[in-house]
Amino acid sequence: MIGEALKAKAAPYLLPVIGTLVVVAAGAFWWLWNDRDRLLQKNAHQSQLLSQAANASRENLLAIDSLTAAIEWRDQKALERQERLAKREHELAQVRAELEEAMKDAPDCVNQPWPDAVFDIMCRDTVLDPNSLCSGAGTSGVPATDSNARAGG
Repeated sequence: MIGEALKAKAAPYLLPVIGTLVVVAAGAFWWLWNDRDRLLQKNAHQSQLLSQAANASRENLLAIDSLTAAIEWRDQKALERQERLAKREHELAQVRAELEEAMKDAPDCVNQPWPDAVFDIMCRDTVLDPNSLCSGAGTSGVPATDSNARAGG
């Protein structure tokens, strides 16, 4: 009896409350569904950006590897060039020492023929002597009698 009296008094209020709750629930569902769609679109866009960034990163790594290899190759060539230069400097110092030693016996006059040892040292590995077979004589048969001033004559 108390339950029926409560139902009779609450019935007019119950229908609007239930209706309001259904409308609120439907509105919340609609709002959440739209938010879900927006978040899915945002997620797809970010996934696409992430994929593009990954591809760019792979390309950059390949470029870095290529540039690193090129730098290493250039460094190696620079070291080889420095070694060749040091070797040439060493050979030059040896040839200068040989020339100074050979010139000790040379006369002081510029127009005098070079000693055979000096001519051999200067002629070695030149175009005129490609086989390193210097004979100790110039084209005229006597060292330093060439009219070219650089040749010592």
